[in-house]
Amino acid sequence: MPSVPPRVVALAGMFAAATGSEPLVFETPGAFRVEAPLPSPLSGAIHSTILMTLAHGDRFGHELGADGVARVWAEIDHPAPRRRSTEMTEPTGGTAPGDAEYRTLITHTSECNACRSDRVECEIADRLSRAWRAARQ
Repeated sequence: MPSVPPRVVALAGMFAAATGSEPLVFETPGAFRVEAPLPSPLSGAIHSTILMTLAHGDRFGHELGADGVARVWAEIDHPAPRRRSTEMTEPTGGTAPGDAEYRTLITHTSECNACRSDRVECEIADRLSRAWRAARQ
């Protein structure tokens, strides 16, 4: 079982605060489900708080259990798995606007004595910085 995402933990905490009871967290094939019994009587403030809490789920609902207890529930989808690159190569060119200009600026500022001293304004670094900003726009 994957660890419970922070969003699910936060939703369970909001349900606990809104209902005054400890919610149950279940894992379904595609999501985490958080259920909490509705308090009785249900004041307007509690009702509003529960509705706001339900809005944090990807799906939500209300049901009357076989035991006669009314429950609210919300589901949060499992996070999509991140694909990891197995290649250990260095990027050959800019992959986003301004990448090549940024690399040129970094190379210059790491090798230029004026840039490294921070006491002298470097016209080349200024020109490279302007080119980098223009490329990103």
